[in-house]
Amino acid sequence: MRFQAQRARLAEVAALVGQAVSGKSTKKIFECLRIVAKDQELEISGTDLEVAIRYRIQDNIEVSEPGEVVVPAHLLANVLREIGDETVTMEHARQKLTLKTDGGLFELECEDPSQYPDIPEFPVAAALKVGSNDVRALVRKTVFAAGREAARFVLNGVRILASSDSVRFVATDGRRLATLSRPAMRDASVDGPPDAEVTAIVGVKGLQHFDRVAAETEGEMDLALADRFVSLRSAHAEVVVRVMEGTFPEVDQIIPDQCKGEAQIPVGVLASRLRQVRQFASVESQAIVMQFSSGELSLSAAGGDGRAEVRLGVDYEGDDLKIGFNPAFLLDSLKVVDSESIQFGFNNANAAARISDGSGFLYVIMPVLVD
Repeated sequence: MRFQAQRARLAEVAALVGQAVSGKSTKKIFECLRIVAKDQELEISGTDLEVAIRYRIQDNIEVSEPGEVVVPAHLLANVLREIGDETVTMEHARQKLTLKTDGGLFELECEDPSQYPDIPEFPVAAALKVGSNDVRALVRKTVFAAGREAARFVLNGVRILASSDSVRFVATDGRRLATLSRPAMRDASVDGPPDAEVTAIVGVKGLQHFDRVAAETEGEMDLALADRFVSLRSAHAEVVVRVMEGTFPEVDQIIPDQCKGEAQIPVGVLASRLRQVRQFASVESQAIVMQFSSGELSLSAAGGDGRAEVRLGVDYEGDDLKIGFNPAFLLDSLKVVDSESIQFGFNNANAAARISDGSGFLYVIMPVLVD
């Protein structure tokens, strides 16, 4: 194998694909990238068996001898990042990949390509068309609410629900829930009823790779849910994520349909007031008190080091109410809101509250007991 490529682009792709590779593994091949050179195209792939990325470079590639090689991912990425040449030539011979530059020569030991894990091909028949910005929003506005506890492993993933005209992400850790829907379009050749819904649970790590690939993509992407994998494809890249086994809870029943009290609250002001008050929350309770009344919201917290209370004007309809929340959970939701204000709804101090921003994002949070 022998080819010449633009160094900066090669370094960028090697770093991106390398994030799907195991940092430390009992088998060295899982710490490697597979590079295939063919037909003036370079295909770079990496996997840790949970997530796989396949990336194709078709610009500024000169393949003089096709071939395949498997090399250490992080070593290759580091070398490409540090050398300053505009172009780099790579040549494979005698189980070594040689990088030739204007100022030096680097030899990387190679692994047996036949031992590299197969990466599933994209299931074209099951594809949905989704906008790249919508993919990023689906990930960003849900993954933060996924669980992190080994005992409830299935909650550490995000549930994806796809139909003929929409795709929805849902994440929950049992104390809060974040969900967002975005439009999608299914190809007419898809088998089964056109309105059939398919679901899958995937890990946060895989969805973060969805976000990275979507970030460099303009326009539509292909999203497909298969039996064992969920795949996202752009013009140059594919991300394949293994589906998690288990039963995700039916969370829609805990989302309040109607609320007795609702407030329109400016996001920036609320976030600032929360950060001010949370410093005084006790370590034991990690709670702040929200007191709603006509035209006003007060936030307070008290602990061993003192007490704080702040106020802000809000547009509120409902009876006076005092309710407690974990301030970190509230701030997490405000970080992903794109609008200038949120609609905050609740029924009583013991029932789940609902936050929405008018863009389809919905956040449900359970209150905490306060005196």
